[in-house]
Amino acid sequence: MSATGDSLVIVHLESPNRGRQGDHIYRTLQPCRALGELPNVSVLSGSLLTPELSTTGLLLDADILILCDVVDADFLPVIEARRRRRKLTGYEINDHFLAPQPWNPTAYLAVNLISRSLSSQLARQADFVQFTVAELQRRFGELNPRLAVFGNHLWEMPAERPAPAGDASADDGAVTVGWGGSLGHRDDLRWMVPALQSFFGRHPRATLAIMGDPSFRELFAWLPAERFSFTPGGSIDAYYDFLRGLDVGLAPLLPTAFNRCRSDVKYLEYAAHGVLAIAADLEPYRQTIAPGDNGLLFGDLPQLQAALDWAASHPTERRAMATRARQRVAATRLERPHAADRLGFYLSVASQLGYPAPGRSEKAAGTTARSATPRPLPEGSWTFPDAHYRAAGDGAVERLLYDGLRHQQSGRPAEARRCFAEARRAAPAFYVPWLFLGGVQSEPAVALATLREALRRNPQSCNAAYLIGNALHAAGAVDEATQMFQQCRALAPSFGAAQVRLGELAEAAGRLPEAVAHYQEAALQNSSFALPVARLALLALGAGQPDKAIGLLEQHLKSDPELWLTNFLIGRGYLEQKKFHTARAHLLHALAAGADDRPAVLAQLARAEIGLGNVDAARAALDELKRAAARTGPSRP
Repeated sequence: MSATGDSLVIVHLESPNRGRQGDHIYRTLQPCRALGELPNVSVLSGSLLTPELSTTGLLLDADILILCDVVDADFLPVIEARRRRRKLTGYEINDHFLAPQPWNPTAYLAVNLISRSLSSQLARQADFVQFTVAELQRRFGELNPRLAVFGNHLWEMPAERPAPAGDASADDGAVTVGWGGSLGHRDDLRWMVPALQSFFGRHPRATLAIMGDPSFRELFAWLPAERFSFTPGGSIDAYYDFLRGLDVGLAPLLPTAFNRCRSDVKYLEYAAHGVLAIAADLEPYRQTIAPGDNGLLFGDLPQLQAALDWAASHPTERRAMATRARQRVAATRLERPHAADRLGFYLSVASQLGYPAPGRSEKAAGTTARSATPRPLPEGSWTFPDAHYRAAGDGAVERLLYDGLRHQQSGRPAEARRCFAEARRAAPAFYVPWLFLGGVQSEPAVALATLREALRRNPQSCNAAYLIGNALHAAGAVDEATQMFQQCRALAPSFGAAQVRLGELAEAAGRLPEAVAHYQEAALQNSSFALPVARLALLALGAGQPDKAIGLLEQHLKSDPELWLTNFLIGRGYLEQKKFHTARAHLLHALAAGADDRPAVLAQLARAEIGLGNVDAARAALDELKRAAARTGPSRP
């Protein structure tokens, strides 16, 4: 940083969210506030729905830009432009984006092959990647050589809960067990119900408290009303209030890839509020909880029952264990002491890359010094005493765009159009409302005109160029579509999607060498993008070259082993080689991964079973194929 008092400007951009809950609190609000308390550091946060960030040039001008779980190809040109300016850009991965639960609101991002590739590609293109937990670094560390883990922390410790009245050692079994959390934990909760039924059957003075989605109520309908309390999900402050009423906090996790990459924040929250944590014996808690010292771990339902029995019958020891956990969290897991380490990592990466030391005048960056008179803040902004940090992103435009996205994902295009149109009227210079509105217009000509307006407002939007190309191709304007895909490729060659569309156009016209060249370019530019690899593999299989197809697919499988399409195609390749055992394993994996085209996978699986002599298994696959075909129609070729 400059010795003249210039401020280092950090912009932290997160994925769209609502309500300042969960990840927003721990991954954006608290770290940014702590950084903003450091000398000569200014921080602004918002989402990709925040007009101010796109219309003021801050995305390009900020000394450090952090993209937190952002899944948007339009930031590929931003990263490249910042690299030319020798400005530092980082990407944060805070969950296993390739393996979300099917009911997760963002699961569609993992289903679409383009969006599925973008987190990996943005992380690869950035100057560094930061993670919430070591397990995420282990899983995705190959994306970037410059890495750091910044765990979740608490902002401050709540007041210590008062000592229990009367004889604290009395073993009367009166204990409140509880859990609070998001809809993403639905299966985790359902899994532990048998253990809870057994425990509450043996401990008549124990009560259960649950906070979360209203659908969770039915999971606990077996418990009498006087022994069960339910609190609807709410703000983080409401959740903290809920925790004050618990003695024991549960943290169940099924051993899924997504759960293994979660953080230990639930333990932190329990410990801070004097609640004994009984947590799943998985990666999020193994490095934090020393069983019998600051919490308990369980690996199966009998172990969960045993832990609950112990907690109910040992009140003094339970409270002592919770006290030790609280003391350790207070000593090591508060946000402010970690801010300097975070900033130090950023500065060290800039030095490694030979970038100028981040730091520039606040006037040029459009920010305001602590000692200056603050400029008017947009609606939905938060400021904090003693921190040069402004949290934008909760104004009217952001709310309209967020609601529109939710309507779109829920199959309500009319409601989505209304929200996007209102956002467009409120911020006509902001290209995002135009882009989103173009995607839900019912009239093709209106959609095309709207997308062109988005591109006019942001000529660097590869998303707009790509969608315009798709719209032109759907209208039969192949030459104009080709020009737009070429423009998209020029804007963001590392996107890869435009090259695939150019390849598909060439393949449809019978120009196979040209198509192969486009697919190869797409695969080289974006190695996380499965579609060009799939196209090349299909061409190889059609040419009777299963060895070539398998080689291409095996390479992609290393980075994305869970994708059904890759497993399906490699299964087909091994079938051609008559390697039936290997083919069967990949085809079963494709089914387990939720194959989009289940009938096609079942048809190949029946072939593998026949090759292995498993007549009954082959018949079962064919029977399921008939049922699936009756529901969905014939499979794609």
